[in-house]
Amino acid sequence: MPEQVKIVTVEMYDPEIKTEEKLSDELCILKFSENKDEAAFSCLVNRYSSSIRRIIFSVFRGPIEDIEDVEQEILLALYRGLPKFSFKSNFKTYLFRLCRNKAIDFIRRRKRQLNMEENLIKHHKISNLETPETLHTRKVDKDNIMKILFELKEKERSLIIMKDVENLSIAEIAEIFHRPSGTIKSRLHRARLKAAEKMIARGIR
Repeated sequence: MPEQVKIVTVEMYDPEIKTEEKLSDELCILKFSENKDEAAFSCLVNRYSSSIRRIIFSVFRGPIEDIEDVEQEILLALYRGLPKFSFKSNFKTYLFRLCRNKAIDFIRRRKRQLNMEENLIKHHKISNLETPETLHTRKVDKDNIMKILFELKEKERSLIIMKDVENLSIAEIAEIFHRPSGTIKSRLHRARLKAAEKMIARGIR
């Protein structure tokens, strides 16, 4: 288990700040980078905690202990690397690329297949999950959507989650994958079609 990152609440940082939303990402980064302000770091972690877990889900399935290990590795890397953040890219893009890379690194180290889909779905249903583009207005079964997503290739699944759940732009996703925007658009379109075909085949409307 990697070193644990201490998380404190925003209220401990400044009694005048009632909610973490009052601190922008940029301000949190600057405060932490300049003064190692733990509350500023916690502000970012609290804001993106759900997104971090969803990005991990998009890469692999595994026991809850493995998910938590990857989360801690991500937080530790963020804690160590944030002071070097240069603002050349969007912070959200930087964070999601870090999450994806750490999750992939974890899989490579383990060198084994993680076959715990039912456990993952049971403990971590993605809230407010939208369907692929052509079906997003229909009522769907979230568990079945998760199962279908995990039948896709990892990159296809990541594209759908980053675009349709995390609402990243094509340009931001292209930066994460180091691919042209046109390539991302075509791959996302194919991934959505594949997911939609699987949904229709299972009678999901």
